[in-house]
Amino acid sequence: MSEAQTPPPQRSAKTMNKALIVIAAMVVVTGVGFAVWRLRPRGNEGRPVPTPRSSPAEPPGVQSNVEAAANETLTLNHEAAQRAGIRIETVGEQMSAAAGGQTTTGVVQPNIYRETPVVAIVGGIVRRVVPELGQTVRQGQTVAVVFSSDLAEAQAKYLTALAELDEHHKHHLRTEKLVEIGAASCQELEMAASRLRTAESDVANLRQRLLLLGLTSQRVAALQSSSQISSEVSIPAPVSGTLTSRSVNSGEVIEANKELMRVTDLSTVWIVGQVYEKDLALVRVGSRAGITSDAYPGRIFRGRVSYVDPKIDPQTRTAQVRVELANPGQQLKIGMYVNVAFDTMGTPSTTAVVKADAVQNLGNQQIVFVATDDPNMYAMRPVRLGPESNGLYPVIEGLRAGDRIVTQGSFMLRAEWLKTHPVGR
Repeated sequence: MSEAQTPPPQRSAKTMNKALIVIAAMVVVTGVGFAVWRLRPRGNEGRPVPTPRSSPAEPPGVQSNVEAAANETLTLNHEAAQRAGIRIETVGEQMSAAAGGQTTTGVVQPNIYRETPVVAIVGGIVRRVVPELGQTVRQGQTVAVVFSSDLAEAQAKYLTALAELDEHHKHHLRTEKLVEIGAASCQELEMAASRLRTAESDVANLRQRLLLLGLTSQRVAALQSSSQISSEVSIPAPVSGTLTSRSVNSGEVIEANKELMRVTDLSTVWIVGQVYEKDLALVRVGSRAGITSDAYPGRIFRGRVSYVDPKIDPQTRTAQVRVELANPGQQLKIGMYVNVAFDTMGTPSTTAVVKADAVQNLGNQQIVFVATDDPNMYAMRPVRLGPESNGLYPVIEGLRAGDRIVTQGSFMLRAEWLKTHPVGR
């Protein structure tokens, strides 16, 4: 029984042979696969290559065309430009970070040398106030009308003086004739002449009074009877400018010599800032200054120092410095906060700046589109820019202040340029 249970030795040998054959086959297959891998082409032809994360996803060939595009132009018809919303703006400027000089903050104030009060010469009731605060008035324009008994009284006195002047003139003529026939003495003639001169002086004084009260010379000359007496005084603007103050309304009772409003010529303004005493040696009357405001990014207003306060504030150890500058279009408003850079070497150092909307990327190059004399043609210009700050890029190379560039719609121009510059050009 024990011999029948033992497996024959031939079956064990067959099993081992099969295992060896399987192992050998696996080695052969692995070797063939390794050989195929070693002998395959090394290039990436026929396989999509993803764009690296560190580089912009630009079409191949764009990078090589950027330098050649420096002098190229792009033409866009009027309809396409309207659809793109093309907007052209001027390259601005800002104070350079490397500029030398003293800086401070300041406040816009009116030029008080060009600020004129409007005063009522007579008292009475305000019937009408014409301009509103902030409006522009012309010299001689009626700004208020006042009902005044003083004006009526002055006109009545003027009419009385005219009548007396006429009477003295007639008396003087009669006396001259009486002296000729010996019926009057020379002394009586001198007395008549003296009274005539006095009457003429009274009329002249009262006439001047009526002019000061607001009557025109034509109205005074036409005043001949009491029926022509008027109680309304028209108050004219003494100068042309902007109404910066108004302290009266219709229906108010005012006294004589009351200030009703103030007219200011805002074509020039003052910037008043504080400078520490240790820096006062750098600021002198007549030196130039650059003014910047958050309200006008990329814009520099230039003026000159017109006054340095000789007194130092004992608490802040500062002195007031006043800069006077032109204010075209009244862009600088009274009370506005600004930044002031005093120049100590000459012209304040500035740098051109462009809005971020105007800048487009082609490969590793930043470009802008510059407007040309042809309203439908734009030139592509590579630029070197500094780091962006508050939506503005400082220009290192490629543009200067005053150049006209495309801001809104520059992305569409970039797309149009890429259409005309296919891969491999």
